[in-house]
Amino acid sequence: MKHLSQLPLFQGMEESECLQMVACLQSNPRTFHAGETAYTYGSGDGQTLGLVQEGQAVLVKIDARGSRTILERLGPGGIFGEGVAFASLPCDSVTLVCETACTVLFLPRAKLAAPCAKACGCHHKLLENLLGLLSHKAFALSERVEVLSCRSIREKLLCTFRICAFEAQSLRFTLPFSLSALADYICADRSAMMRELKKLKEEGVVETTGRQIAFLSSEPFGKADLCAASWKE
Repeated sequence: MKHLSQLPLFQGMEESECLQMVACLQSNPRTFHAGETAYTYGSGDGQTLGLVQEGQAVLVKIDARGSRTILERLGPGGIFGEGVAFASLPCDSVTLVCETACTVLFLPRAKLAAPCAKACGCHHKLLENLLGLLSHKAFALSERVEVLSCRSIREKLLCTFRICAFEAQSLRFTLPFSLSALADYICADRSAMMRELKKLKEEGVVETTGRQIAFLSSEPFGKADLCAASWKE
């Protein structure tokens, strides 16, 4: 299991300070089996912020027709529940489902928002780290919106690949998830997505080996992204 000090929320703290913070927040780790629901938005857990300490989980939305959409994938250090914990936003039929065995910390909103009686520096550092994580999540959400605003599966694939390439600053990069998860990310049927990916390979736009993707030129980035021309191929 990862030490708390290795997780972004506790960055800049010693392990002993992390354990002290967990005790101060009156949070105890809970373990869940693969396939188990760890959190349901709108339930009694709505006054807590969740932190995945170990394992892999997904936020799943079930619509009125019963269709399942993966909203977000969370690994060690991933946070969830911030929308309902701090803003009390309505959120129906969204659950956190564990893909593997998971250890999760539930941090009470009241304890997070108000410094402890000692007003320790660790509490301020925790809040600073939390704001940073929320900023990263907002940026990732804007990228997802950019992808989903594309009108075709081909455009969605290229948009996703461009985002990954910019993050790697290279025309060659590794997808952060499997091809099945990629289909969920772009909200496309996996078979249809694989056909479009095959076309991109046949046209010489990209080459792929598993999760390894490479643009064969900087042309798909267009004139607005001239910096891509200087990246290594």
